[in-house]
Amino acid sequence: MKLIVFVLVAALSAAAVACAPAREAPVTESPPPPAETSSAAPTATPAAEAEPVSLEGAFTYGEMPAYLDAVAPMVVQFYREQYADIPDPRLVYIASGRIARGGCGSLRSDAFAYCAAGQTVYVGQDLLWAFYRQAGDTAPAIALAHEWGHHVQYYRGVPYGRTAAESVDFENQADCLSGAWARYADEQGWLETEDDLADVETLMRFIGSAESSRRDHGTTAERAEAFQLAYAGGAPACNAFFPDEPVA
Repeated sequence: MKLIVFVLVAALSAAAVACAPAREAPVTESPPPPAETSSAAPTATPAAEAEPVSLEGAFTYGEMPAYLDAVAPMVVQFYREQYADIPDPRLVYIASGRIARGGCGSLRSDAFAYCAAGQTVYVGQDLLWAFYRQAGDTAPAIALAHEWGHHVQYYRGVPYGRTAAESVDFENQADCLSGAWARYADEQGWLETEDDLADVETLMRFIGSAESSRRDHGTTAERAEAFQLAYAGGAPACNAFFPDEPVA
């Protein structure tokens, strides 16, 4: 994956937690240290022209906040263009050893998800690093786009699954929206296409659920198929999961 420096420069700080989608009223989170808190999504800002820089292998565990600074504006830009009527979710980061408490309970740095109670995407340092180290530089961006997809579902009224099977469709649709982001990123010239699509395959093997009647996420094959649906056809292809509540 490439950082297009003259297009994307972000100011992004950090704090917090992750949890599954929720519908309860927003709850104020326990205040983290000021230096780590981000109350809004990063803003893409023009800067002086520079050569694209690959993000592969460029960051260490301790530099995960800087990695997030680099990729979050790419995700934000797509969702702002595709969904101009939907406000950005908050984006918060939880460093190793920290705990955040809020509408989705108490979570640690192994969390990576969306909490509708506070309309917030949460990214934990340990899981962010695991994705980056084990699946490649594009994998965490795909995961971030997936969580942003849950925010879109929340605003479009897509029902969170009441059964395990419905939950699988709900999660697969978020994977589909992450594929729409990847399509956009490729069109922008941000992807090192062959290498980055291989990262996606590795990520899906990493996060895919084993076959079970009780699973609430897609299998590796299902998640990869959902991703490919919108990578080929764009966000409107994701309407196939819940035609009565279109997301695009």
